[in-house]
Formats: sequence, structure tokens, C-alpha cells
Amino acid sequence: MATREQYIEKLEKQLREWNQQIDTLQEKAQGESEEIKTKISDRLEELKARRSELNEKLDRIKDSGEETFEKIKEDAEVLWKDAKEGFSEVRSILKG
Repeated sequence: MATREQYIEKLEKQLREWNQQIDTLQEKAQGESEEIKTKISDRLEELKARRSELNEKLDRIKDSGEETFEKIKEDAEVLWKDAKEGFSEVRSILKG
């Protein structure tokens, strides 16, 4: 089981990777049709919202004790899973 500090590092790293992935996907979408751009834009907005939520969870984890950390961690894991699925969906639209 990851310690609170290890989990914070993991989330910070993941958020940096998501920022890069969002930028990359937005660039790739520029060469697509308007229909594809709209689909991707909607999905990317959802991913940005999840990123913001995860950032908030990260801030709460940094300010929390161990007991609260476990509860927040569960919520963060759900967001993480949803975002991974969202990135996969955008990639599949681009490959379309």
C-alpha cells in the first residue's frame, strides 16, 4: 500500500502526464473534420473537468490526515479510472 506521500507523488505525476496528453490530443484534433473536432472537444472538456477534480482531491490529500486520506483516495481512484477511459475514447475517435 502506498504511503500518503507516495500517493501524492503519483497523483502529481499523473496530472502532469494528463496535461501533456490533453495538449497532444488537442493538436491532433486540429486536422480533423468539424464533427470529429466537436466530439473530441466535448470529451476533452470532460477530461479537463476530471483533471480539476483530481487536482482538488490532491490538495485535500496534502492537507489531510491518514484517516481522511483513505477516504479521499477512494474518490481519486474513481476519477483516475474515468479519465483513463476518457483518454482511450478520444484516441479511438481520432483513429476512427
